[in-house]
Amino acid sequence: MDVIHAGIARGHTFSMSSVRPGKRIKYDETADLDLVVDLFNYPATLKSLGSWLDFQSQFREKIIRRGKFVHLTNAYSDVCNEPYLPCSGEATPVCPVKSVTHLARNLALKDFSGTCFSTHSYVRDFFSKSKLNIFVSPLHRETSLKILNLDQLPQSYILKPTVDATKFFNQHLRRDIEYLFVGVVGEAKGLDEMRQRFSNSDIHFAGKLFPGTSLGFGTHHGSVPYDQIPKLMNRAKNFVFLPRWPEPQGRVVIEAALCGCNLITNDMVGATSFPFDIGNPENFKNPTQELWEEIEKTV
Repeated sequence: MDVIHAGIARGHTFSMSSVRPGKRIKYDETADLDLVVDLFNYPATLKSLGSWLDFQSQFREKIIRRGKFVHLTNAYSDVCNEPYLPCSGEATPVCPVKSVTHLARNLALKDFSGTCFSTHSYVRDFFSKSKLNIFVSPLHRETSLKILNLDQLPQSYILKPTVDATKFFNQHLRRDIEYLFVGVVGEAKGLDEMRQRFSNSDIHFAGKLFPGTSLGFGTHHGSVPYDQIPKLMNRAKNFVFLPRWPEPQGRVVIEAALCGCNLITNDMVGATSFPFDIGNPENFKNPTQELWEEIEKTV
């Protein structure tokens, strides 16, 4: 919503179509621009799987045909219809995790193909025919384009992180937590490696457990209100983030850096792929204003 609010502040007006949490589809063919955001996204619940299909093909084709759209994607839902990119970006035409035995999931997704989602033309068109593709980190762009393997690379823009440096800063508190992780606790976020490396250490977890996940080590704070995260980060000496998948951005890593934590990461973190110091708040000024300047210049 930061992007929408910034657009409104610049004098733009918006009408919105969505399928979740409420279905509202109204296409305005007189609009100056279509902003397509995570078109194929859905909550990872059986009820909501495949909800994007309520954006029927006629609706999607109108956007493509009119040719006045920019495409913003926050993760990989617009190239993969499995949670947390199970191939970690090493995509093959046949998806290694799809199976005919996953009947309920396949019925909900209306996808029995077994092929990589990114091979479908209706997926590829929203990248190849967009006036501008917007990604949330250099790693996110690199991974998405690698999966798509397009003949022509579309024009793209990297949106700087939208972080509130007035809330996330070094408060110079006593750091009584050795290691801290914030986020959904699960396999994709690096739980196996954290268990291997920190099971006998003072590591704290703040966030929900991914369904079917058990922790069994460290201190689990459960889901912590967002306004309490800055203080928790200011108590931590080290912030741990070791994802299995190529994390599109990982804003919590930037927030931890701004709070003065030492970062323990790997090369699968989008936040650390930016070519600047993510611990310097000067690097996060006006990201959405800069984005709209680029959109207005492009369109």
